Amino acid sequence: MPTFHTFVVPALLGLCCAQDAGKQVPTPASAPLQETKPHFVVRRWPQDKGATIAVVGARTITLADLVDHIEKRHYPQFGLKLEKGPEIQRLLTSDLMPPWVRHFADMEALRQTFRDELADEQKLDAAMSAALKGRFQQFLENYVKSNPTVEMTQPKVDQLLTTFQLHNGIACEMQGMLDLLENSDYSRPQLHAFFNANPRYFGGQVTIAHILVQHRDAGTGILLNDAGIARATERLATIKGSIAPDGVNFEELARSWSEDLRTAKDGGVLRGLHRFDDRMPAALCKAAWELKDGEVSDVVETQYGLHLVRRLDFQQNVFMLFTDDAMPAIKTVMQRAMQERRLMDARQKAGVALKM
Repeated sequence: MPTFHTFVVPALLGLCCAQDAGKQVPTPASAPLQETKPHFVVRRWPQDKGATIAVVGARTITLADLVDHIEKRHYPQFGLKLEKGPEIQRLLTSDLMPPWVRHFADMEALRQTFRDELADEQKLDAAMSAALKGRFQQFLENYVKSNPTVEMTQPKVDQLLTTFQLHNGIACEMQGMLDLLENSDYSRPQLHAFFNANPRYFGGQVTIAHILVQHRDAGTGILLNDAGIARATERLATIKGSIAPDGVNFEELARSWSEDLRTAKDGGVLRGLHRFDDRMPAALCKAAWELKDGEVSDVVETQYGLHLVRRLDFQQNVFMLFTDDAMPAIKTVMQRAMQERRLMDARQKAGVALKM
């Protein structure tokens, strides 16, 4: 078995930007409709080490902060390898960069907001280590099923672990913080109160229509440059100004304007969204469930771009009773809800601003 480090944990599906195979997520257009090729923010190492990648509260986070963190916690000599290896340098302009920046900023927001609860580094490291072991073990099991002819030698397992940590380590750290803050150790009365307050979470689904405007590069997910952001902002304002007061023309606008090409032809419709749906970004599910039927949201930002959402309807497909058999499912949903609340509160209080 590999040696597990004490500083990484698994990504939280829905909250994190993990790009797991098989997820049904809004598919961005291959390029913004008014551009033949999107232009996005590019950072090089070491010449851009002082460049800002995020602002969290009073702290400005630079590219050097991110690279140093990855080097110390996840991938030894990362800075040197960036400087010497073109194939490693390309990671800074790949689809790994946006989740690295997002999760690194989220970690800082959580520390600023819940400083006292995260002060015990030993407890935090223990939570991270335990979570990593479970998540990586799951990854290995899936890998073996998908690659039955590959001999799983110790060097092969170690190589997989190294890649896993580089790609997912920062997201895993953030999940460790959330696990420590909300560890699902809820009493029966707490679970019963949550169940009674949120009955629709259990067996309910909503159908929405959405319009996507890309302010990020479709291939990498990195923020567009200033000119691209300006065009996206103008496009979004035009769409918002065209929506009828009752939203009746929303699907027509989605067909004409949405840059999610997979759903645009169907009026931007997405069906069967659960409250905590691992196929969709957490912010999109949260917005969809907070709307009433027929209502249109304000702008919702996800890793895919800027969304406008109209809720079409709600259906309760399953009716669950509060029983001993249902307790594990209720506990899982309650933990997801409480962790989402912690993360969203931290982002808002810290005023997280991503610059990549």
